[in-house]
Amino acid sequence: MASPALSQASTAFENEGPQVHDDQKTSRRPVLQRVREVATSQDVLLFLIAFRILNALSIRTFFQPDEYFQSLEPAWEIAFGADSGAWITWEWKNQLRSAIHPAIFASVYWLCAEASKLLQVSPISQDELFLAAPKVTQAVIAALGDYYTWKLGERVYGRGSKEAWAALFLTVTSPWQWFCSTRTLSNCLETALTIIALHQWPWHWSLEAAGNEKVDKFGLRPDPGADEVEEIAKCVPEDVEAAGTSQSTAYRLCRCLLLAALACVLRPTNVLIWICLACFTLWQSAASGRLVKLPWVNGNLWISLTSIAHGPAIRRERIVLVLEGIICGTIVLAASTIIDRLYYQQWTFPPLRFLYFNLARSLSVHYGRNPWHYYLTQGYPLLLTTYLPFALFGLYQSLFPPDSTTSGTLLTKTIKRQLATASLLIPFAISFISHKEVRFIYPLLPPLHILSAEPFLTYFFPLLQPASSNTKHRKTKTAIFTTILILNFLLALFTTALYQTAPLTTLAYLRSRSLAASPSSSHTTTTTAAFLTPCHSTPWRSHLLHATLKAWALSCQPPLHLPDPATHAKYLDEADRFYASPAHWLSLHLGRPPKSLSEQQARLLALETATGISWDGVEVDKGRERKKAWTAYLVTFGQLEEEMAKVLKGSGYGICRREWNGWGGWHEDWRRRGGMVVWCLDEGEKRRWREVEKDKEKEKEKGWTEWIKSGRKWGEK
Repeated sequence: MASPALSQASTAFENEGPQVHDDQKTSRRPVLQRVREVATSQDVLLFLIAFRILNALSIRTFFQPDEYFQSLEPAWEIAFGADSGAWITWEWKNQLRSAIHPAIFASVYWLCAEASKLLQVSPISQDELFLAAPKVTQAVIAALGDYYTWKLGERVYGRGSKEAWAALFLTVTSPWQWFCSTRTLSNCLETALTIIALHQWPWHWSLEAAGNEKVDKFGLRPDPGADEVEEIAKCVPEDVEAAGTSQSTAYRLCRCLLLAALACVLRPTNVLIWICLACFTLWQSAASGRLVKLPWVNGNLWISLTSIAHGPAIRRERIVLVLEGIICGTIVLAASTIIDRLYYQQWTFPPLRFLYFNLARSLSVHYGRNPWHYYLTQGYPLLLTTYLPFALFGLYQSLFPPDSTTSGTLLTKTIKRQLATASLLIPFAISFISHKEVRFIYPLLPPLHILSAEPFLTYFFPLLQPASSNTKHRKTKTAIFTTILILNFLLALFTTALYQTAPLTTLAYLRSRSLAASPSSSHTTTTTAAFLTPCHSTPWRSHLLHATLKAWALSCQPPLHLPDPATHAKYLDEADRFYASPAHWLSLHLGRPPKSLSEQQARLLALETATGISWDGVEVDKGRERKKAWTAYLVTFGQLEEEMAKVLKGSGYGICRREWNGWGGWHEDWRRRGGMVVWCLDEGEKRRWREVEKDKEKEKEKGWTEWIKSGRKWGEK
């Protein structure tokens, strides 16, 4: 629904539809039409922001550890200090990541903390604020990505075109976008930055220049599709000319390159997209040939030659592209270097170190290897889901456009061909890296939605027309369209509400116990927990939140001390050694389990006194390995329940919570199968859980009894 201001603005000009002409008597669009375009754009943006905020706040599942450990954990440390309990992984300790991304969320955390102090909110409300604020921030970023997907669709297919609206429909109803776009992964920010930058890219420079073509004050060809009405206030008659003036191509290019450089700093592989597009503008292949006479056979031989020549961009445009690329890249790199200097307290260049550790030393292989065809057989299907057939057809149409004159303008064909080429070359290039993940090609999803829009609309547009005589095909298409929407809804629901919920609900339970133990700042009691799970199986300080909730977990640091990649296969991290023999590992590192909560607390105090090292955390502390200790709560996956029951037999530990993790608790990693089980020493907690279990059994028996009785009655009838 349009806001009152927008409605009033539209009404104010509804009866005035003057057209304004410039000095060259070039016709401008009617003022009313332009005001409506502004209103439509703003309404779309506001809808997308509201939609993505709802999306972000409805997610109840765990996806990737990097959602927390590459953004929120360092952000927590920046906002609240090195002693705040954040889990800073080896990548940050070895300067592999830029601090720009966590700095965004650090400012969000700081604002939340200040607002909580000012408003004196309750601890529970403060927890909700800290959990929701990063989600809302990322939701706004995701909404901007959706918005500029639509706007780039308009640049490709034309302002207000059905194909552009189809692209918006595809991105809004995409299960992957609902599942991933509002998560605090650096790939999500990279994707939004990339599509915004693509909207600003000078696509028309890839067209051959006409002899009499006009240029702007910078000597550059103006973009025919870049006219935008930005402010309603500018649309009053006396300001029409200022509102309608095209934005300078040079300024648009500057914004594009700044955003592209930022995306490359966040994820160095993003540079491949811009290399691909720059090559289309700067160079082109030229085919030629030469006829050579062969006197000994009394014949001729045609020799075909292919050379690289200057691209279609005029000389001035090539110079501007290179110079602005250097200037914008230098500005972003300088800002990034300063921010990294402030965070790491030393001069460093994370993109280079990222490439060195992951490519030269192959440390990324420690987190898994994938087949060469992963992006083809798994990446694209996961990204596109039900829209995969339309994307494949869109790629084919873009690379091999039909000869029909109605198939789009030359600029449309050029943009589509370049987007399609990049969408195929980028996965091919990064397929040579052994470790692959679908989110590595996530920035290609918005362009793929744009390419999918035309075949999607072509197939389903007849459904929007009056019923034709061919009702059989119409019913078939209606059934397919309905099936696609239902499948998208079920996929989105399953991945964001029903699968891998336990990591988040378990931490919510621990927070509730921490609040119960420390109801106010004047009465603080430390709650302790240990996570005997594969490392990074749950969020950490960004969800533990409370300073009085201390915990440790198994680590999985890669073999930084082994320079030869051939020896990495034999390396076992701490989590590997634990799962090889849980009983032996617990006996070796923790000793005999305590028989009571008081015994556990006494042991913990003795450990801290003897070592002088804080026991909580994961990685080394001041160059020394942290000593592990038994804690008040132990967290394991259900797969380990039987073995843990044997290890803890005769101790004070008992089950005090089970968290559901999806139907069957299936996971591709066998160590993460089953729900999550929380073991504790508190007698009251164990007793309450036993009562809950008994009540569930009674309800189950009651349900079976009623079902049997109803079956008998039905049989008697």
